[in-house]
Amino acid sequence: MATEWAVNTPAGQVRLGDLPLDTLVQLEEQTGDERWNIAAHPYRKAKTARVVYRACCDHMKCDPADLTLRDLLDTFEQVEEDLPNVYEGGIPKAEPEAGSETAGSSGPPSDTSGHPT
Repeated sequence: MATEWAVNTPAGQVRLGDLPLDTLVQLEEQTGDERWNIAAHPYRKAKTARVVYRACCDHMKCDPADLTLRDLLDTFEQVEEDLPNVYEGGIPKAEPEAGSETAGSSGPPSDTSGHPT
């Protein structure tokens, strides 16, 4: 399964993929980098890390903490992508749980010994 970057703020975690497009435009302007590069390497540069972290704190409506170099490893985290794996006609579809019935299944066979009366 694919991963994506998330930022742990004092008010909770923000996935970079969930930031509004306007925020990404601001990140590009403030870092001089492109959105895809920011999303792929959010703390490659200290300047980028600071701007991304503050944007995520603004998104969560909390005050940013003063981060150190050591804090970056706990603040920026790769998490499992939360996009669905199954689509039908381009629309996300819930995945069947293990052991559950499938569409077209009438359930487990009954334990009968003949024609129902």
